[in-house]
Amino acid sequence: MTSLTPRGIARGTPQRVLLLGTGTGIGKTWTTLALTRALVQRGLSALALKPIESGVPIAFGPGDSDGELLARASSAVPPPPPYRLPDPISPHLAASRAALTLDLAQVVAYVEAAESSLTPHPDFVLLESAGGVFSPLGPGLTNFELARALDPSIWVLCAPDALGVLHQLTATLEAMKARGRQPDFVVLSAPETPDASTGTNAAELEKLGIARPAAVLGRHREADVEPLVRALFSG
Repeated sequence: MTSLTPRGIARGTPQRVLLLGTGTGIGKTWTTLALTRALVQRGLSALALKPIESGVPIAFGPGDSDGELLARASSAVPPPPPYRLPDPISPHLAASRAALTLDLAQVVAYVEAAESSLTPHPDFVLLESAGGVFSPLGPGLTNFELARALDPSIWVLCAPDALGVLHQLTATLEAMKARGRQPDFVVLSAPETPDASTGTNAAELEKLGIARPAAVLGRHREADVEPLVRALFSG
C-alpha cells in the first residue's frame, strides 16, 4: 500500500472526494472513472459511487449506467445505490414520478455503509452528483446541500472544455462563493464532439482570473487525469 497522504489529511479513514458539475452531460462520470482507475493503479483502494441517478433501470446489474460503470472501476463492488430513477429528467422530478422523496440522510447513510463494506476502509470514496451543483433534489434542496451533508474532504468541480464554459464556470463559482464553499479544484472535460474552443479554455480561464484548472481531460484519455491525482496529494 502506498504511503501517500492526501493533502495532509490523516490516513485511516476514507477520504471523500465529491465531483460536482456546472451542468449535466459534461463529463463528470468520465472524470470520476479516470480518477478512480488512477488511484487504484497506485495501489490505493477506492470506491466510486453515484447515489442518485435518473434515466436508468431500477434494477442494479450488469449494464452501462453511470453507477454500474463506477462500480466496476472500484476496488470492490459497492452496495446498490439508493436512488435509481427510470425517467431521464431532473432527479427531483424523476423521484416524484417514482413516488419517492430524495432523502439526504439516506444518501449519507448509504455512503457510510459503502465505506464500511470494505475491510479495511477504502482510502478514497469518490462521489459523483447527478446534474449540476444547483440541480434540485427537492423543495429547497440542491446538490450543494447534499454536498454539505456528505461533508467531503475535497470538492472537485467539473466543467466542459467547450464553448460557453467561461460564462458557465464564472456563474457557478460566484453562486458557490455566495453559499460559502467553493471547489478545491476545477477540472475541464472535453465533450464527445470538440468545438472550436476545446483546448483553449484552460488558458482563457486562467488569463481572465476565473479559475486555474487542475486538469484538462480529453475524452477517453485517462492519463490526462494525472495532474489532478498529483494535486490531491500536494501540500
